[in-house]
Amino acid sequence: MSLDVETPEVSEPHKTGHSVVDMAVAIAALFVSIVSLVLAMVHGRTMERMAEANARLVEANSWPFLQTTTGNQDNAGAPVITLDVANAGVGPAKIHSVEVFYRGVRMGSWVELLAQCCAARGHMLSYASSTTANFGVLRAGQEVSMMSFPDTPQNHEVWTALNVQRTAVSYRICYCSVFDDCWITDGATLEPQRTPRCVKPAQPFDPLLQPRR
Repeated sequence: MSLDVETPEVSEPHKTGHSVVDMAVAIAALFVSIVSLVLAMVHGRTMERMAEANARLVEANSWPFLQTTTGNQDNAGAPVITLDVANAGVGPAKIHSVEVFYRGVRMGSWVELLAQCCAARGHMLSYASSTTANFGVLRAGQEVSMMSFPDTPQNHEVWTALNVQRTAVSYRICYCSVFDDCWITDGATLEPQRTPRCVKPAQPFDPLLQPRR
């Protein structure tokens, strides 16, 4: 028994019988195909650039930027030393860690800092207050006092010493945006260092002002 295999018909461009015309038609078709391909590539690249621009715009609109400041008066003009951190960016900042240094030496707590810089002891610390900004969120434009120390008759000597030494206090703060883009800053630089993620310090800073028992 024999099997008849049907060969599929292959459509060919319509020929006019005039070789010049046929060649012109083929060239025109090829030109249209090339133009279509180029336009598709240009359109694809344009869409890529638009997507990249939109991503940069979203990132810019959610960019946090932390700064640290210090002062020696409150809003009413009373003598209060403050060590503050503010979010000067346009998006929330998730603060993962705060490290504090005095003259380049890492401090374990405000208690240690006040003892090292200003010979503060025991009851002198009861007039100070602090915040646990180590692991918090600062909204855009928000400022908090990490530590405040009012001038009182009982701690005037410590206050005077801290007023001189407060500019010798520095920081290392790791924070992230809501999209988990992360940076490390000393609070003074205009160009914080990018980092893939925030790593918990080997010696976390203790924001409490009372010595642990």
